[in-house]
Amino acid sequence: MLKQPVIDPERQLPKKMEKTILKLSSPEYLSPHWDHLADFYFQKSEFLHHLHRYNPCAQRYYELYRDNNLVAGTVVYTLKIDILTFVNIASPFKAQIIGLPVSVATPPMIGDPGEFEYFLAELIKIESGLILGVNFMEDYLRDKVLNLRTLPTIVLKLESTGIPSYERSLRHSYRRRIHRIRKKFSNVTALTTDCTVFTEEHYALYLEIMKKTTTKLEILSLDAFRYLPSNFLLTTYYTEKKMLCWHVVCKDKDVLFFFFGGLNYTFRDQYHSYNNNLLGIISAAVDHQYGIVDFGQTAEIAKTRLGGNLSERRMFAYHRNPVFFYFLRVFKGLFNYSKPPEHCQVFKIEN
Repeated sequence: MLKQPVIDPERQLPKKMEKTILKLSSPEYLSPHWDHLADFYFQKSEFLHHLHRYNPCAQRYYELYRDNNLVAGTVVYTLKIDILTFVNIASPFKAQIIGLPVSVATPPMIGDPGEFEYFLAELIKIESGLILGVNFMEDYLRDKVLNLRTLPTIVLKLESTGIPSYERSLRHSYRRRIHRIRKKFSNVTALTTDCTVFTEEHYALYLEIMKKTTTKLEILSLDAFRYLPSNFLLTTYYTEKKMLCWHVVCKDKDVLFFFFGGLNYTFRDQYHSYNNNLLGIISAAVDHQYGIVDFGQTAEIAKTRLGGNLSERRMFAYHRNPVFFYFLRVFKGLFNYSKPPEHCQVFKIEN
């Protein structure tokens, strides 16, 4: 049963109802218990506030209550996307997306996993049109929706205590490759700051990457970067005052997340900028004593060759119009991410 949001400070909930869903128009109305259910920073109210302000896309926030206790929550937003993005065919279509309104691989549902099946079944009744659920860890609603594979994220587990130790753990060919890459950055200056210094030049290099990306969902504004919270760090690489590349990482409790980056393609090959940017993220993880790096969902080959492993993600598509849904089923292969995983034996002893 769907109830309209209660703005009352006491958040009075209906009595004698076993399960109730609240639909909220802003993260300012989220329950104070929301963050207690979240496993990752990207799911928490502070970051949702940031996205609501700087990446508005008709976000709405759903809370599931059981016996008046918050047990699950999620975000839905509206965006025009290319639904055939994995086969690189322009196919703009407005979709209602159950997911975090930014391109990260963090699952969109928080709370009790035992409630997710019920929660999602209700959400596809509430929302209309094409509904996509993205970045789930497993399949849901198997008899109701079309479950698909989406881009995996790449996760690096660091069992070493420093960069020299990390490099010694690599097989010789991969270690030698990293040394060749690092040599290209021997005269490059790295500057790590908060994100308030994010400039038009940074943003232009971000847009260069987005122009070449075939799997993008949204394009963030400059202010979405400049006003990121304090747990985001910006590292910029320069040579002779030329900006070569940059990356932003998010410091979460147990994981260092690669958020976004920018690349000057004019100098990319000369300096091996992309791979050096990734090595900089590994260095940041070591500096801040993180044992896990989440590299994100693109450039699988480059990231796995540094020791990352694929962490699979699932998505689903649904439309209550039976003709449209039949089309989705018949052409399932066009919506499914089908690239086979590449396994690299990077470490002498597998992490």
